Amino acid sequence: MSKDFNKNKVAVLTGAAKKIGRSTAIKLAEQGFNILIHTGGKSIEEAKDTIKLLEKFKIKSNYVTGDLANLETINIIKDAALKLGTPSVLVNNAGLRIHEHFEKIDYKDWKKVMTVNVDASFLCAQALINYMVKQKWGRVINIGGLSAHIGAKERAHVVTSKAALVGLTKAISMEFIEKGVTCNCVVPGFIEDFDSKETKLSGHWLRHPQTPSLVQNRFGNPDEVAEVIANLCKKEADYINGQTLHVNGGSYTP
Repeated sequence: MSKDFNKNKVAVLTGAAKKIGRSTAIKLAEQGFNILIHTGGKSIEEAKDTIKLLEKFKIKSNYVTGDLANLETINIIKDAALKLGTPSVLVNNAGLRIHEHFEKIDYKDWKKVMTVNVDASFLCAQALINYMVKQKWGRVINIGGLSAHIGAKERAHVVTSKAALVGLTKAISMEFIEKGVTCNCVVPGFIEDFDSKETKLSGHWLRHPQTPSLVQNRFGNPDEVAEVIANLCKKEADYINGQTLHVNGGSYTP
């Protein structure tokens, strides 16, 4: 695909200061997209580092901060994207993960998880999708979670929110199927930091009721997830729509 097709097109990525978000920003910059990354505020230095990594691609880039639970942040994202060009790709990568026993989950925490993981994905898509429709081309990609498909201990709100993203993906994909805009969901598996050589499960993975084996004897890395996301953003991917794509090395097969 020629970079000329992506000239003046903007890819917006939420929660994209590091890891999968950073890798995706780099791969989309390689394709010629201008890049706007969002961070909730705790990763500002990482966001700045990501912007520096994008300089070599000779595209426009910027970052914004803000709590996605605040409607004003959605407007900040939209306004910043428009300054870079035409919003054409949205990657809803921001996510909130809170651990708590089911019977002890505070309703405020339930609402906060739903707001960041589901509401913000909907609102960002709603704010940007008309620009995609006007040019008869666009991509909305929701980043799901493995827990939505196999369950998890002490994360009822997270599991439910990630499952809701699958439904949102299907809804958007059908409503805009004739307007040139596709929507898909990418579900990372056991992904760790760049070049991780660790093979022992740790952290939140231990809370899953099932512990899929690392069939390739390693964790995945952010680049491998970003590659799938970036390919979905190519013109050649027009025929992929409404799908949930798992990137886990075969540890979980639907």
